Amino acid sequence: MNRNANRDSQDKGSRPVGITGRAVFGFLDFVTGRGKQAQWSTSSKSSRNFRQPSPNTRIKSIYQPPPITPSRVKRPRSLTPTPSTERFFSYDEQNQSSLFKLPPAAFALLYQYLLGDRLIHIVVSNDGLRHSRCQVELPNHHDECHEQRCRGLKLPSGLYTDRSQVQDNFLPLLQTCRKIYSSAIHVLYKSNIFDFDSMESLLRLSTTILPQRFDSIQRLSLDFRFKASFRFGQGTPSTDWPRWERLWRVIGSMEGLQEVWVRIEWHKEDVGLVKERMWLDELSMVKRLKTFEVELPGLKEHEVLVDESFRRLHGEWEFVVRRRDA
Repeated sequence: MNRNANRDSQDKGSRPVGITGRAVFGFLDFVTGRGKQAQWSTSSKSSRNFRQPSPNTRIKSIYQPPPITPSRVKRPRSLTPTPSTERFFSYDEQNQSSLFKLPPAAFALLYQYLLGDRLIHIVVSNDGLRHSRCQVELPNHHDECHEQRCRGLKLPSGLYTDRSQVQDNFLPLLQTCRKIYSSAIHVLYKSNIFDFDSMESLLRLSTTILPQRFDSIQRLSLDFRFKASFRFGQGTPSTDWPRWERLWRVIGSMEGLQEVWVRIEWHKEDVGLVKERMWLDELSMVKRLKTFEVELPGLKEHEVLVDESFRRLHGEWEFVVRRRDA
């Protein structure tokens, strides 16, 4: 009896009572939200409210996405008439010129030779977007093009410097006169392959040129080396998901698009098939193409069966997947 009484008195002495006990910490928690949890609380309600940090909590990235690309700046004098203003546009037929006496078929061949059948790199420089002609000119030979430095030198800022060698600049032909521009501009967009190595460069082009010009592009080549993006302050699907989603939404809306070639190096080669499939789901917004090829990192031995299971469960992609050697 005396032993139990002594134990009760010891328990009471070890616990804070009065205003120095649970009431004080409850008041502090109410006022500041930082009250210390009572160590002697063992109720199930308290244990349910206590949250342990999740082991899968994502670490906040230091990457800051660039601002959304601004809309196209309106020219003081439009080069291309709209349907409502077309009747107000006129140009001199220049019948005195021998060039304009050629038949339309000859003009088509001339424009195709001077303006078409090229692979054109579109990159971001200090002056905005610029282009350079690829030395390889094959859409699915990205490694050879990368070795040739066809795009120029890429600075840590993500901008490209101008290449030292002379580029074939076919734009002066379009700037000769309004008649040539109106009759030849469609060849530039319809017959060339436009190549991009970042999400931002393609999105910027989509807001730089007229919508009907952008929609007339028929072939795209994308070379995304995300494993090096952090060196140039550029986003990846894991650090800039809204831009990744927007990219494929824009590509999927291109009315004239027929062929797309894509090469992807993830920011880590071992991202895992689950995350890779989640990122590739966005490509499903691009439909009904004649050619749609995607080159991806190779699979390890234990990933081959998992990939086959995914394809049986979710179905095949609408694009052809080509894997590099692991």
